[in-house]
Amino acid sequence: MFLTAQTFDNYFQLIEEGRIQEVRDQIPELKSKYPYEPAIPFLQALLNGKGDSSIIQFRQFIEKFPDSEYTDDAEMKIGEYLYARGLYSQASRQLKKIPLNYKKSNHLQRSVDLMVSSFQATGEVDSAVYYVSKIKVLNSELQIEHYGFDLIKPNVKLQKLTSRDAGKTLATTGKNIPQPWVVQLGAFGKYDNARRLKNMIKGTGYPVEIVEVMSNKKRLHAVRVVRFESEQDAGEVGKYIKAQYGVNYRVLNRPK
Repeated sequence: MFLTAQTFDNYFQLIEEGRIQEVRDQIPELKSKYPYEPAIPFLQALLNGKGDSSIIQFRQFIEKFPDSEYTDDAEMKIGEYLYARGLYSQASRQLKKIPLNYKKSNHLQRSVDLMVSSFQATGEVDSAVYYVSKIKVLNSELQIEHYGFDLIKPNVKLQKLTSRDAGKTLATTGKNIPQPWVVQLGAFGKYDNARRLKNMIKGTGYPVEIVEVMSNKKRLHAVRVVRFESEQDAGEVGKYIKAQYGVNYRVLNRPK
């Protein structure tokens, strides 16, 4: 096991040095020698280099190998990609998973730094303070002084409301804002088909639900991303999901 880990560490080092083709040439042999090794699909995702499609590979890796030693690395790659693209709402949702779900991750400090920057970019400073407070309780070694925050008690519950930026959440204690808009991704006669689509889309970080609807006197299971304050917000999320997964969508007004 140690030898295998050391072998793959060498390949990760080569990738960092930009020696991509050398690693790519070794993939067939590695697959033959280590057919069940999670490091191989992770390496392939690293080698992809094609933005959106590599992110899909990382998400597939996370779903298939949730307990791998490389899973937090895959989560971080997705977060860094979203941040670099300026998709700050999605980035903050993605990046907070790392300190909350992978407490021993080597990416702890960087993930929180980028999470805070993402929240600040979308004007969600209250959310940044809330999550830094929560994460600091779980990870005492986290360096937070450079944020300049007055931390809150971790048991304070903040209400999440969607704002203008494509489904981002705004932590606030204010009154409820109507959120009548949903993104419907499909409606299926078989519940298992709806569940498979829901599980795939959950990787985006958006809340997904399955609701029963009637169409032509038939009971269907609709997969919906919920909920949004404006039609524009919902449409932007629909476009993002279609670009990532090739799934068609409809924006519907469905008040609670």
